[in-house]
Amino acid sequence: MISSSPLRPRRLPLFGLAAALFSLLLTYSVPVLFGLRDLPMGVYSLRSVTMLVAAVLVAPLLGTLVDRARSRRTAVVALALVGAVALAAATGAAQGPDAVSGPVITAVLVTMSAVTALAPVGEQAYLPSIVGRDRLVTANAVLHVLPLLLMMAIGAALSWADGDGLTLAVAVGVAAACAAAAYRGVQADEEPPLPRTGLWRETMEGLRFTFREPVLRAIALCVMVTSLTGGFAEEMEGAARGALADYWNLSLSMMVTLYGATALGALVAVLLHRRLGAYRLAIAALLASQPFILLLALSGGPGGWWWYTLGNLVPTAGLIVVSIALLSHRQAITPDRLLGRVGGTLVALVMLGEIAGTLLRLPGDWLAEDASSPLPLLTGLVLATALGMAAAVPLLRARHLATTPREPESALP
Repeated sequence: MISSSPLRPRRLPLFGLAAALFSLLLTYSVPVLFGLRDLPMGVYSLRSVTMLVAAVLVAPLLGTLVDRARSRRTAVVALALVGAVALAAATGAAQGPDAVSGPVITAVLVTMSAVTALAPVGEQAYLPSIVGRDRLVTANAVLHVLPLLLMMAIGAALSWADGDGLTLAVAVGVAAACAAAAYRGVQADEEPPLPRTGLWRETMEGLRFTFREPVLRAIALCVMVTSLTGGFAEEMEGAARGALADYWNLSLSMMVTLYGATALGALVAVLLHRRLGAYRLAIAALLASQPFILLLALSGGPGGWWWYTLGNLVPTAGLIVVSIALLSHRQAITPDRLLGRVGGTLVALVMLGEIAGTLLRLPGDWLAEDASSPLPLLTGLVLATALGMAAAVPLLRARHLATTPREPESALP
C-alpha cells in the first residue's frame, strides 16, 4: 500500500510546478484560440457538449486506463503533450487561410475541452504515491494555490511585455510542454497493477466501489449536490450584484473574492485538518461558511460593498476547504488499484450535477428578476443557503464510519 516516506515530500515542488503549468494551459487555451481567429459563438456550445461527453463517458474509462498503467504519471504526461501539440497546431494554422485555420482551431478547441474535463483523473490518482497518505491535505492545498500564483506572474509578465495573441499562444504552448517535462521528471514508487479482467468489468468495479463504500458514497453525493446547487447560488449572487449600491468597486470585490478565498481556503484546510480530521473539517466548513450567503441581502444598503464581498468571500473559501478536505480523504481511503476509477467516477458525477443544476437556474432567474425588492432576494438567498448546507447531510450520515481508524486496502492480493 502507499505509505509515507521522508523522501516523498521532495517530489511535491516539481509536481506542483507541473500542475500549475498544466492549469495555465487549461485556463488560457480558450482565450488563446479565440484570440488567434474569430470563431462563431456556436463553438461554445460545441465546447460544452465535448466537456459533457468527455467527463461522463470518457473519464471513467480513462480512470481504468490510469489504474492499469505501470505509472500513473503516463496519463498526465500524455494530456499535457496533447495540449502542447494541439496549441502548436492551432498557432500554425492561424497563419494560413481562413478555410484552413477555422476547422483546425475548432478541432483544437474540442480537443482542449476534452483535456480540461479529463485532467483531474490522472493528477489526483498519482498524487498519493508522491506524498504518501498522511500529507494529502497539505499537498492538495499547495496544488490549489500554485496555479493562481503562476497565472498572476504570467499575466503580469505578458502585460509588461505588451504581447499580442500570438505571444500568449506561444507562452501557453511552451508552458504545456514544460508541464509534460516536469510531470515526466516526477517518479514515485508504485505497486504493480493487477492482472486485467476486461475494460468494461474494471470500469464497473470502480463504479460499484464508489457507490457501495459508505464514506465514498457520502463524498460522491456531497460533491454532486454542491455542483447541482452552484448554479442557483450564482443566480442569487448576480441578483445581489444588481442591487449593489457601490457598483464601481465591483471589480475590486471580485478580485478580493478570487484571491482571498483561494488563499484563505487553503490556509484553513492546512491549519485545521490535523485537529479536526479532513472529513470532519469538510462538514464544519460547509455548515459554518454557507450561512454567510445571507449577507448578500445587505448589498443594497449602507456599506453594501463590504457585505457583498464578505457574502461571496466566506462561502467561496468554505467550498474550497470542502474540496481540499474531501479530495484528500477520498484519496486516503481509496485502495491504490482503484484511485483512477474512483476519480473518473466523481468527475462524471460533478458534470452530471452541473447539467442538472441548470434546471435550478430557472427559479433563480425568477427570484432575481427584481433585485431592488428585498423580499425576493432574501427568499432566494435563504434557499441558496439551505441548498448549500444540504450538501453536508450525506457527510453527516456517514461521519461515524469516516472517523473509524482503518488501514487503506492494498492493491496487492
